[in-house]
Amino acid sequence: MWFPDQDSFTGRPKPVEEEEEPYREYAAIFEKKASERFPPSRPWDLAIELKEDFTPKDFKRYQLTPKELEAEEEFIRENLRKGYIRPSNSPMASPFFFVGKKDGTLRPCQDYRYLNEGTVPNKYPLPLISELVDKLRGAKVFSKLDLRSGYNNVRIKDGDQWKAAFRTSKGLYEPMVMFFGLRNSPSAFQAMMNAIFADMIDEGWLVIYMDDILIFSADLEEHRKRTLRVLERLKEHDLYLKLEKCIFDASEVEYLGMIISENKIAMDPVKVKGILDWPEPTTVKDVQSFLGFGNFYRRFIDHFSEIARPLNALTKKDARWEWTTECQKAFDALKQRFATAPVLQMPDVDKPFVVESDASQWATGAVLRQRDANRDLHPCAYLSEGFTEAERNYEIYDRELLGIIRALKAWRHYLEGSGHPVTILSDHKNLTYWRNPQRLNRRQARWALFLSQFDIQLVHTPGTAMVQSDALSRRPDHRQGAEDDNVERTMLPDNLFARLVDTHLAPKFQHLANQGRLFCDALAAIHHNGPPPIRSALTDWQEKDGLIFYRDRCYVPADESLRRDLIQQHHDSPAAGHPGKFKTLELLRRSYWWPGMYAMVSRYVEGCATCQQHKPNTHPTTPPPQPIPADNVTRPFQNVTMDLITDLPESHGYDSVLVVVDHGLTKGVIFAPCKKTVDAIGTAALYHRHVYRRFGLPSKIISDRGPQFVSNVMRELGRLLGITLSPSTAYHPQTDGQTERVNQELEVYLRIFCEGRSDEWTEHLVDAEVAHNQRIHSARNASPFYLMMGYEPTLIPIAYPKTNAPTVQERLANLQKARDEALAAHELARHVMRDRFKGKFAQFKKGQKVWLEGKNLQLAYASRKLAPKREGPFVITEVLGPVTYRLELPKHWKVHPVFHACFLTPYKENDTHGPNYTRPPPDLINGEEEYEVEAIVGHKTTRGGIRYQIKWKGYSSAENTWEPESALIPNAKEILQQYKKAKKLQ
Repeated sequence: MWFPDQDSFTGRPKPVEEEEEPYREYAAIFEKKASERFPPSRPWDLAIELKEDFTPKDFKRYQLTPKELEAEEEFIRENLRKGYIRPSNSPMASPFFFVGKKDGTLRPCQDYRYLNEGTVPNKYPLPLISELVDKLRGAKVFSKLDLRSGYNNVRIKDGDQWKAAFRTSKGLYEPMVMFFGLRNSPSAFQAMMNAIFADMIDEGWLVIYMDDILIFSADLEEHRKRTLRVLERLKEHDLYLKLEKCIFDASEVEYLGMIISENKIAMDPVKVKGILDWPEPTTVKDVQSFLGFGNFYRRFIDHFSEIARPLNALTKKDARWEWTTECQKAFDALKQRFATAPVLQMPDVDKPFVVESDASQWATGAVLRQRDANRDLHPCAYLSEGFTEAERNYEIYDRELLGIIRALKAWRHYLEGSGHPVTILSDHKNLTYWRNPQRLNRRQARWALFLSQFDIQLVHTPGTAMVQSDALSRRPDHRQGAEDDNVERTMLPDNLFARLVDTHLAPKFQHLANQGRLFCDALAAIHHNGPPPIRSALTDWQEKDGLIFYRDRCYVPADESLRRDLIQQHHDSPAAGHPGKFKTLELLRRSYWWPGMYAMVSRYVEGCATCQQHKPNTHPTTPPPQPIPADNVTRPFQNVTMDLITDLPESHGYDSVLVVVDHGLTKGVIFAPCKKTVDAIGTAALYHRHVYRRFGLPSKIISDRGPQFVSNVMRELGRLLGITLSPSTAYHPQTDGQTERVNQELEVYLRIFCEGRSDEWTEHLVDAEVAHNQRIHSARNASPFYLMMGYEPTLIPIAYPKTNAPTVQERLANLQKARDEALAAHELARHVMRDRFKGKFAQFKKGQKVWLEGKNLQLAYASRKLAPKREGPFVITEVLGPVTYRLELPKHWKVHPVFHACFLTPYKENDTHGPNYTRPPPDLINGEEEYEVEAIVGHKTTRGGIRYQIKWKGYSSAENTWEPESALIPNAKEILQQYKKAKKLQ
């Protein structure tokens, strides 16, 4: 026997005979024959917990060839000898079969797909690779051990063996140990290994991932001590190793898809082989394919356009093909960027994985992705592998499935036993057959067995959305002959086609007619020769031109894409006009029918962004009121609210009124005439002249965030005077509702006393102020004047003198009592207001998309009447309070981004309707990014000339931008000319 050894850290094995082997005493745990013992029962025996609705089934056995029957007999004899199986009388029986190995031998398998579907998953976590990275600091010496017999080292819990029984030609047997294919085998195995080596794992020098053990140390002497401890522990627990897969005392090892060495963890070159091996392009189409792959990752690469400029030049119209040194440098630089951070990130097994797989005629391509902190799908690894001559003859169905198999094998150490379902994106709709037991060919059976080890969910994705894996599967070096799919075709532009409902759906219906010919023939036969009761029951069903009709309406089979297209035609088209769900359903029912039509139409209309943005909101957001508390208030006008009444008739040079209200204590008011154009400095001067001289500086100012209060001057004044500004949310009616009510009261007063003399309203401000302050406030049971001064004012002469004047002490005591009661009444009113709220309000969440009501936004629409009701959708970036939120607004908007919930509406998008905004990537024209203009929706005149408001194709109206005319020429020249003509700007 010899052991691998690396005393010089070269990574090359060395015969034992050259020096004393430190691990020789443990040679027994490498013996294959000894490992074929029946394992002892342990606390980690596999429990097979079934779902409540699980029903055992006795599946028929699969037919085997004579060679397979011989192998079956050998398998049963050997496993009975080892005690791994025993005869069974279980009501549950899974089929038994063989799959061929590459070396020509046969591997026995049990088809546990039905059992796995009915098994409760074990969520025992697999180790985090991030933890491994943290533990490896300072490590210089590594040993990697591989456990022999894998799952056979774990017994099935007593009483659960019957659930995994399998049927053979020799009868029914049930396993006593874990076999390959059981759903929770990875979790049970990991739990056992973690428990056995718990102390060593906690010491921080041992990592175990399934049956792969990694030992690491800072020096060779300590490392050998640790390795001996691990070998001793394996011996104690009757576990064995595969010598041929073990590496001892190495300076570099491959582990979990990473190359690990001193202070360095690198990606396995296999991960980026699909990119780094991309051959030099030889045609324009090759360059376009490479750039198409890279377009998705351009946001992660600085100066992408600059690097790619020589390649883009080759794709220009009428450009002469010449592969220059600059082209080669750009090509090599981009390949290197694709294969390194930040484009390629380290996988994190604690997060969900997404595998994008695709197959062409010659190869498979795949990308392993995870979402980063910005929720972007970030690549972790690439894979590209060509087909053999035999594989190229597979049906497209099997080629697509082979691509998935290759991806799962390459990244198995990340995906098997993952705590989250693995999402697999494929452009083939029918890749779910393997979940249901059925007769498969040997290749499919082998794949089905492998797939059953993963918790995966298959998601159909259109091929146009899978640019990266598609490009990897179509590298020029994988081509074996003339391409017969996705050939370039010259198509007429969209604007030359008439907008006729159903025209483009005709081929789909013809395809359905061809597929449904058998059913139509059967229906016709029943109508003519069937039994009378059945003929009577089918009178509503007719056949015509290969299609089936129900009550003169075409029956639409269970084709999700076709049904969605039909709803779109009857809802989105100009002839339909975006009606509601009931009217859309009525239009559709005139010609078509399928079960569940109402539910699908309702979901589609609910997810339509056009309807959400432009139609009146019949269910507006109604958040609970948030009355402002009067915290730590001890004097009048300590907390004040401020607002402006503007656009009054000019009176003595004034056209506005500054309204200041004592918010916390007295509810008193002070009115100051001013001009609408008053700035922050002028507002501060008004406050100083009318309020400060009587009540001093406030502790808090509550405003509506108008321009008078948000300017830097006011903020600077607040800082100098020690004022803590607490401005309300943008356009929040409740924050400053108190001032709004005072504004209404003042306007009514002036309307009454200025009738016929509207230009003299300034002369009535003092009387209006006195009238308000001397009236008892309903929430205070005292007048603001009394709460300010301690006595009621004499407004009208009285005929008799008062003789019961209180003493100073009595007046002060009464004033303090009245103020305490006023503050208590304020708090009571706050609670009553909140308790009266009966509406249902679901708080928005960070990251959620919402619509913003447009009525208070000053946007450059030609007509407010025809402008959208709402803008967006916008992402909530921060939850500031129960009913206040910060939104991510366009940078060119001069709007404070904080809004009250009453101005927000949830944005809805669902699978039935599909995405509303596809956000197409920019085109590369002359090496520069160009986005497609959908329409010009407005214009304005500036010092630099006319600027146009642009609606970009695939982007929401909230992302419209203002662009000069030069930005629209030449690529949007026709749209610009049409707009100028319509607006008479020429």
